[in-house]
Amino acid sequence: MRIFILLFAALLISQINYAQNILKGSVTDKTNGEKLTAASVYISELNKGTSTDKNGTFIINGLSKGNYTVQISYLGYQTRIQKIKMNGSDVSLNIQLEKAALEVNEVVISGAYVTSQDESPQEIDVVKKSEMLQTGASTVMDIITKVPGVTAITTGPLVSRPVIRGLSGNRILTVVDGVRFETQQWDDEHGIGINELGMDRIEIIKGPATLLYGPEAMGGVVHFIEEQPAAIGHISGNIYGSLGSNNLGIKTAADIKGATEKYNWGFAALAKILPDYYYNAYNFRAPNTRMNELGVKGNVGINRKWGSSSLSYQFNQAYYGILDGKDIVKNPDGSISNKDTSEVDMFPSEVEAPYHSVTDHKISSKTTLLAGNSRFNIVLGYQNNHRTEYEDNGSKEGYNYVDIMLQSGTYDAKWYLPAFKNFSTIIGVMGMYQTNRNATEAKTQLVPDANINDIGIVAVTKYNLKRFNLTAGLRYDTRQLSTTGIIKDSTLNMPAITKSYNNISASIGATYDIEDHLLLRANFASGYRTPNLNELMSNGLKLESQHYEVGNINFVKEQNNELDVSAIFKTDNFSLEAAAYLNTINNYIYLAPTGNMVNSNLTSSVKVPEYKYYQVDAQIKGGEAGVDIHPTGLSWMHYEIKLSAMKATRTDNNSYLPMMPTTKIFNTLVCNLKEYKQFRNLYFRIGCITAMEQNNVAVNELSTPGYTLLNASLGLSRNVWKFHNVDFSLAVNNALDKIYMDNLSRLRPYGIANQGRNIVLSMKIPFDFDRSNRKN
Repeated sequence: MRIFILLFAALLISQINYAQNILKGSVTDKTNGEKLTAASVYISELNKGTSTDKNGTFIINGLSKGNYTVQISYLGYQTRIQKIKMNGSDVSLNIQLEKAALEVNEVVISGAYVTSQDESPQEIDVVKKSEMLQTGASTVMDIITKVPGVTAITTGPLVSRPVIRGLSGNRILTVVDGVRFETQQWDDEHGIGINELGMDRIEIIKGPATLLYGPEAMGGVVHFIEEQPAAIGHISGNIYGSLGSNNLGIKTAADIKGATEKYNWGFAALAKILPDYYYNAYNFRAPNTRMNELGVKGNVGINRKWGSSSLSYQFNQAYYGILDGKDIVKNPDGSISNKDTSEVDMFPSEVEAPYHSVTDHKISSKTTLLAGNSRFNIVLGYQNNHRTEYEDNGSKEGYNYVDIMLQSGTYDAKWYLPAFKNFSTIIGVMGMYQTNRNATEAKTQLVPDANINDIGIVAVTKYNLKRFNLTAGLRYDTRQLSTTGIIKDSTLNMPAITKSYNNISASIGATYDIEDHLLLRANFASGYRTPNLNELMSNGLKLESQHYEVGNINFVKEQNNELDVSAIFKTDNFSLEAAAYLNTINNYIYLAPTGNMVNSNLTSSVKVPEYKYYQVDAQIKGGEAGVDIHPTGLSWMHYEIKLSAMKATRTDNNSYLPMMPTTKIFNTLVCNLKEYKQFRNLYFRIGCITAMEQNNVAVNELSTPGYTLLNASLGLSRNVWKFHNVDFSLAVNNALDKIYMDNLSRLRPYGIANQGRNIVLSMKIPFDFDRSNRKN
């Protein structure tokens, strides 16, 4: 670390006399030469961008000597990445963009480098924030699960955690703009904890990403990418609103941002009131599945000749109802009834016990320091996650059952070395210090007080030769874990533990683009994670599941090796993609029932099922495939079909692992019309999701019937008063009101189905003020 500090100090001194240069140019249509107005031109190293004027031209001032990555994008066109080198004089770029019938080969930043999807050896899927508006999504998880190979373990429609190729919990890392997001993810009952505030898109890495992100990324990464700053000289923003029919759920949000040549800023706020959901029309209300949420976010940034720096703060307060099953009664005919007679509202949203209260404060900073042909990236983060659970005692407030404060400090420093011939190399150091504390006034401690200290060192190199790209890397990690002793109210005493873990991770992958039509990709990566506090020392009743969980302090670290291969064939109007993977896991940890009934630590006279954690070797294999068609002559029409399938087994006896996704098929037809009278950006989409019957189940796990859901939406833009291109969307999910239970629903043991038909009306009002005084 000392070497990095000295390098940074030398770098700052060396930048004082750097001259400032200009990047200028134009953006046009490659086919007809049309000048593209309002195209985005963004320099990632400086977190700085502008837009083209009515003549298709742009100017960015204040660039010092060095190498830069310029992203040029325009709606309906293929985004282009242009590498430039400033040598003390101005640089001109004349960019020609190609129209993109297919949304392929997007720019991604979650790998080691800012690159296109085709150049990434690991498969990275991109989901845009606009999908939430177009599909009537209530949470970000609703759009993540539309990606083949990505599903969710759910506790109702509002609490869910991602599952990537069968792995979940602490095996999937959530990252918010480069900073890991910690939310006690050891429990599936704890949601992902992040919302769409300030988000531009989500990038999903499938497979081990330990090399770049460290422990707990052995199954993949869900990376929330923040939106770019406003164009220089502009103040812009959006106002959002939506209303759902199923539970009269309301969402409102607003954001605003601005930028000058040297500074940028932004602010956003969000509120959600989502009452209990229904299925079977309005005949069954799933009790206490409500959520109330409030969030705010602000950021400031600075751009100088030495680089750029930004600081952001995010606050989020959410209340999640807990369905504990006490009011659910099974009738003689096998159906269930809700016997909660105290709730008189049809759409109850008031917070009442039992419930979770989750408060998050997150502060992060990102700094890029330019040093000629090299640069340094430094990302620092602090998060305070306060989770409380209140149990029912006859009052709406309840009593404090669990109260945990998790504080995490993270750092990530990378040095991008000067390119050497066709090689680009990164070395870095990163880590985390984390404390977990239980409040003394809480009745129960499900996990003990603990301290965790992570340190990792990584080196990655990339070789590029025309159409061939090879990326390889090595990483060393160490983790120190120490806990307190006996857990409060336990019938089983567990001693304090101190554990040390070390691991070496590696990755090597390549892509080869054959004549722009066939892309071949292969990647081998290893990953690992340490047992979490719940798996090591859990000893108590979980309210949502109503079972008693017991950990094992003798567990060792999990390690995995995954081989991925894929191929993409594409033309201007057609693409075909297929991917396969084999993941071998040593010391896989999972939860399973023992068949015993034990005394509840909540009420000693009550018996509850006992569950224990087990550790075995395992193997997961599967694949995804997809076809994307834009019929020739029907450029306004788009059809795609996607498939994901997998099999997860223990290697000792070939029995199935519990809680694994089933095979799913996604069909979607989209029609886009540019203009009709005063309406613009008209679209209609209809699709169905088919989940096959899940019979590959573990011992004591129930099979789940398959189902097919029909979804549809339509939308348009038009001018309203002084606002241009106001977006309206009407979406219906589960249009046929299908009564179904997903096999990863945690409400399935109660016999409670997933959400029924939901019709969502959404609106987005964009605004933009040009204060640049540019002469057009």
